[in-house]
Amino acid sequence: AQAVFPFGQQIAAKQLRTAAMMKPTPNEVFTTIREQLSVSLHLSLEALQQQLEQASQGDDTIKATLFDASLRSIGVFLTSQDLGTIMRHCAGRMEKSYSITRFLGMLRESLPPYRQRIVNELWESLSQGRPTVAVEEILKRFDASKHPLVVSLELPAERVYEDFGIALGRLSRDGMVEKEAIEFYYKELSACMSPARDHNFAAAVLEAFHLIVPHEVSKEHMAHLEMLLMDKFRMHTTIGQDGLHEAVRKYAHMQDQANTGGLGVIEFRGLVHSLGLTLPDTQVVALFEHLAADCGGGRVAIDHLESVMQVLNAGPCEVYNYKTTALQSMGSSSDPVVLKIFRILTKKDHSKKDQTRLVRRLFEAFREADKERYHGVPHKDFSGALWQCGIRLGSQEELQLRNLYDQNRDGSCRYPDFLDTIHSLCSRQVPARMAMIDELWNALAGPDAPAMRSSDFKEAYQPAGHPHVACGWKTIAQSKLDMENFLGEALLLDAVTLELFTNYMMMESSCITDFSDFQSFVQNGFLVSGAAA
Repeated sequence: AQAVFPFGQQIAAKQLRTAAMMKPTPNEVFTTIREQLSVSLHLSLEALQQQLEQASQGDDTIKATLFDASLRSIGVFLTSQDLGTIMRHCAGRMEKSYSITRFLGMLRESLPPYRQRIVNELWESLSQGRPTVAVEEILKRFDASKHPLVVSLELPAERVYEDFGIALGRLSRDGMVEKEAIEFYYKELSACMSPARDHNFAAAVLEAFHLIVPHEVSKEHMAHLEMLLMDKFRMHTTIGQDGLHEAVRKYAHMQDQANTGGLGVIEFRGLVHSLGLTLPDTQVVALFEHLAADCGGGRVAIDHLESVMQVLNAGPCEVYNYKTTALQSMGSSSDPVVLKIFRILTKKDHSKKDQTRLVRRLFEAFREADKERYHGVPHKDFSGALWQCGIRLGSQEELQLRNLYDQNRDGSCRYPDFLDTIHSLCSRQVPARMAMIDELWNALAGPDAPAMRSSDFKEAYQPAGHPHVACGWKTIAQSKLDMENFLGEALLLDAVTLELFTNYMMMESSCITDFSDFQSFVQNGFLVSGAAA
């Protein structure tokens, strides 16, 4: 794997550590923070610093609970292992506390060589040999409309310009800015961008001042481009055996009109565009040259392209634990991406009513995507179901999630396993709830019955007994409509199967977090015969 994909060693090592339940390194944790700050559209660490200082009431030491809450308030979600790694390197004076100054210092760190050269080039253009430059002169040259977040319509140009002006005013002395101040500003901007986003950093520094961005692509960013290409291939896989193999062959041969078994730079550019991957042409050419280098240069063999994609896609699904001499699966409810999704669904700024609506929508979205009831959906439908619930993940997080629920690599994610995990996170006393669901089915349909008439189920369902009706979150008619929408075609076929009933009750169980409320729903939400009751 390392011979085919030398820049994937860090990614593979991180996956192995995660699978083996080992503690993450500080570099991995701070990279995760930078990626989430980038997704949250932060341009500096000012918001983070203000939250930490406000929570600590101006003290440099902050308690662990307040530290985690401050990070979550600005869109950064870390696992307990990540927080433990930070504490070991940024411990405060008190027990179970963090040093704000040490944490922000490690997050800022020094600029990587490539980014330092970019900042030096900007300063040479601004200063023209002078030791200081006026703030007004810098703002006059700054064109916020060229900022990558403005070009991608993620932020308005007015906000980018205003934030830049405020930052310069804070860092200037008597209206003059030194090189150290410019470096400090872009060091904070760099802290909000993962190492894989070197091109975005270069564009934010140089293109905003109408300077030419160099064509150089760092090793970290090249690894990111390869992962993006593989991610796009996976999005175009279909249900069946070896979906990635078919996808790579299909799209590569569409561009190889001469049937040479390889792609030149023009054909490779067409391949990237046909997959829907939008990249600057300089990055497309750099990626082509990187892949073509192993084929002698000037041409990417389709066989080599497929092998690289297969190596990236495979990833370690299972690892050998030398302590227990047993194979442990990576599919765990403690997976950080799954925990992030759970935190998004149950954010504190959501009301309880909104939380239950989002969880219900998640179950319904996957059921709508799996119209043929294969218990699996293509990768793009899996991501689409998450998007319908307002869950936006980065490409690396989506890749990790797909590897977790597509372990046989057929291009289809088993969403029931994912929903089982969400159910276990949302609900308490899951085994007891599942036992109550089984008992209710036996009372409604009879012991070990595979199905029951939908007319009998509709007659037995008592929406007035639903806890959300009792507390006024929904009306009786709405509760009944929710049930009918979930059962869907089963009502027309006049057959509610045990599997469908269990899925419906699991969805309700995930929405009803209190165990006593769920117990009340089982007892009062369905009318059963006297003997069965």
